Amino acid sequence: MERFDRQITMRALRHEFLRQRLFGAAMIEDSAIFRDANVLNIFCGDGGVAMLAIQAGARHVLAIDTVTNANMARRVIRKNGMLDRISVMGIDVRQLDLSGLRYDVLLCAWMDDMAIFQGKLSDLIVARDRFIRPGGIIYPYMIRISACAIEDGKAWEATNKWINANIGFRYLHMRELLRPVLDYLKPEQIVTSFSKIADFNLYTITLEQLNRAAFFSMVTIQEAPVHSICTSLESLVMRPGGPVALNFNHFTPDYRHTIFYLGVQLNACPGSVIVGKLTELFDWSMTRQMLKWDYEYNGRNGKFVGSGNYTVR
Repeated sequence: MERFDRQITMRALRHEFLRQRLFGAAMIEDSAIFRDANVLNIFCGDGGVAMLAIQAGARHVLAIDTVTNANMARRVIRKNGMLDRISVMGIDVRQLDLSGLRYDVLLCAWMDDMAIFQGKLSDLIVARDRFIRPGGIIYPYMIRISACAIEDGKAWEATNKWINANIGFRYLHMRELLRPVLDYLKPEQIVTSFSKIADFNLYTITLEQLNRAAFFSMVTIQEAPVHSICTSLESLVMRPGGPVALNFNHFTPDYRHTIFYLGVQLNACPGSVIVGKLTELFDWSMTRQMLKWDYEYNGRNGKFVGSGNYTVR
């Protein structure tokens, strides 16, 4: 479920522009990686990042995504006169057969959506193992996920009204089937410090490691009700001096965050601590990722223990 407002179309366009500007600048700076390379761009979206790879010096790009996105990307790429150097396919990466062909660079422009990243991570692992040559480059090579607790009362009330109207009080156990929400965030909504949840090294992570647990600790920085856990996602690239995060303002109006509603309201006071564990469970039979948040609030106004389950894919 994704909340929309009257400006959602324009914001989505600005968001895509932000993503392409961010990765475009980084790819030009890292043009030595792309120069004369054959690039596999998975989850290519509208094709903008594939075209940026060509501008950075790539010899050829194979861009793949869903059929709908691939058709859109093909139109955009044709309009920009690059179809001779970019091939587009609408196919699941697991169904892709390249007859032994291996690529120099695996490109995937992750930016904001922690939920989609988690759900698609298994596809990236498959693409890496099947289609990237030994010594090939993954760009970006690492994804860092951080989280904080936020005040989001109006949205929290709207979400609960929707649950009760569409599911009903008798079926509240179905809350665990709720998906996290993509939405925009204002700095004043932040109630706690940010806590790093996990670093995903895309060179080394395996399918078996998709079932994992990560621990977090957040310190309350203002007195406010807490309704949700908000995650942010950073892409890291390797430079001669070491890893570099593709930095930008997470709280620009065009940057979307993945928000997990707790189902309760925590009345936090400054100096309180929220600790917990994020557990990831991948259901291979249904090809979906389940995320479970277990958390404990400790403050001078009391203690609370809770949890929430979310379907990612």
